[in-house]
Amino acid sequence: MFKRFPRISTARLILGVTAVIVGYFLVTGATAALRSSHLNDREDRLRAEIAEFQQRYDRLEALREYLKSDEYIEAVAREQLGLVREGETGIAVISAAPSPAPDAETAEESDLWWETLIR
Repeated sequence: MFKRFPRISTARLILGVTAVIVGYFLVTGATAALRSSHLNDREDRLRAEIAEFQQRYDRLEALREYLKSDEYIEAVAREQLGLVREGETGIAVISAAPSPAPDAETAEESDLWWETLIR
């Protein structure tokens, strides 16, 4: 009527428990190694992004310094505002025919307008 389960020897019990524990540690170690690999990849990507942002910051800082310089202020005053220094004579050149506008396709789209100033 009642079915009796076979008795498990102590050696088999220890072997079974040891196999379960070893399996657990193998799975846990593999999971940790995989997660570590993903974190290292992410760290590398973030370091590259930080380096890119640092370069961009340095270029912007150089532009800011140039825009604050007397050289830039004088260039804007002469070219855009038509101002001259004391003792100089200003000349306005009026062309007979309008010059053609640069073609939009030939202009480089990748450069920012301020990058040409700091090169």
